[in-house]
Amino acid sequence: MTRIVTINQKQGYFKCVYIRFFQNNESLYGDNIILKMGDTKVKVVFFDLGFTLINFEGDFHEVMTESYLALARSLISAGCQLREQDFAAKYNEIITSYYQCREIDLIERPVEESLRNTLAFFGQDHIPVAIMEKAIANMFGVTESYWSIESDTHDTLQQLISKGFQLGLISNASNTPDLNRLIDRHDLRKYFECVIISAEEKIRKPDSRIFQRALNRMGVNPENAVMVGDTLTADILGAQQAGMRGIWITRRAQRPENLDAINRITPDRTIPDLSSLVSVIDKL
Repeated sequence: MTRIVTINQKQGYFKCVYIRFFQNNESLYGDNIILKMGDTKVKVVFFDLGFTLINFEGDFHEVMTESYLALARSLISAGCQLREQDFAAKYNEIITSYYQCREIDLIERPVEESLRNTLAFFGQDHIPVAIMEKAIANMFGVTESYWSIESDTHDTLQQLISKGFQLGLISNASNTPDLNRLIDRHDLRKYFECVIISAEEKIRKPDSRIFQRALNRMGVNPENAVMVGDTLTADILGAQQAGMRGIWITRRAQRPENLDAINRITPDRTIPDLSSLVSVIDKL
């Protein structure tokens, strides 16, 4: 007996045709069995935050340096015996080393760990938590001021919700308060039923576990969800490894990490901007 399987994905079924041959070849017939396919309709759309919904408008390295100096000044004003430039330089060295490490092990360690290591280097390893938290907030206060909402973000999210989609956010960030302030500063929280932050999860995209946690919290199967983001590795590959589909938004994607991955990672769809998403997602 031979089985021939034909698939009609648009109408949502498998058609299995069993063909039986008799030894004398005098009789030939087939049995048709209709098996319903799994529902692959998109129900949930997850978004990245930085360079997807909001954009950094400034010289990144200059702003980082400015923020590290703000961190140092806050600590000094609280009584820490430090030299501003020396502390900022050492913190930059330690946090850069951490950034390189997390790209390999995909473990998100809170920024407080890098700060404690820097303070310990200068013999200031007994600083109260409240002073550290204020200094970190001052540091991120510098960078947060350079993030601006994309012009099509609110309209796109509103359209998706009006069409019945549920929305979630999955973002890599080393500091939860910083990420939450960015969400609220740009009035984005009202759109999302689920916000996943790597600093809370202790793992980063593209680790498939962070996507699975997002799926679990939304109560949705991976085949019914898509991820929209600007980074091929973190957003697209990570989502695909979790069984989701990935939509790559390219307007802010001209960065080394994407150029290195463009020949080995294939998005399910590519869009130039968020406003293009509404029409594309209906065709998935």
